[in-house]
Amino acid sequence: MFNEDFLGRIAIVCIMTVLAVLSAIPLFSYFHQTVSANSLAVVNQALATGLLALQVFLTISRLPPKGTARGLVPRVTSVAGTFLIIIAMFLTPALESGAAQMGALCLIFIGMVSSIFCLYWLGRSFSIMATARRLVTSGPYSIVRHPLYVCEAAFVLGMVISHFSMLMVALGGLQFLLQYRRARNEEAILRQTFAEYDEYARRVPMLFPRFLRSEMPAPGRQ
Repeated sequence: MFNEDFLGRIAIVCIMTVLAVLSAIPLFSYFHQTVSANSLAVVNQALATGLLALQVFLTISRLPPKGTARGLVPRVTSVAGTFLIIIAMFLTPALESGAAQMGALCLIFIGMVSSIFCLYWLGRSFSIMATARRLVTSGPYSIVRHPLYVCEAAFVLGMVISHFSMLMVALGGLQFLLQYRRARNEEAILRQTFAEYDEYARRVPMLFPRFLRSEMPAPGRQ
């Protein structure tokens, strides 16, 4: 387990570092443009760079694993769920509609800001693979069990709108399915590793928060 975790850490750090550098390069060009760039686009580019850099830092400093999902499928699902939408972005051109791009930028902004918050709260328990390091149940994880995937969904939806096409819609739908399967894989290993996970799962919904809790007594009870 140690060797696998170490090699995985090295691979993720290398990939995320390259992506962070590639994301940071356009930021320098914005300062030399004679025509003013879209402010929200610049902010989103900076957020993307910060999000990638945060993932690099958390991967380097993460806690040792207490349990890891076995088999090839959980690993392929984790990698595909992480990078599919990035690859899809290069396969489809962006729409020329200004209104569509503004709506997409707003969704991407919301998705990245909330993702950074969830990553900060997850801290050293962060892992791309389905791995149990520490059970986090506070903050956003007291609202839903997978807040990071919910936040990433806003980002993915923004990317689908920005690069709207039948191919992008199909890849976006596949992304959502992969993330759901990924969440199930994580829950399986967390349930095996932490005895208190079952109680946490009964108390906190998986993806959709309970904004209204029923105060009515259960049938047959006074």
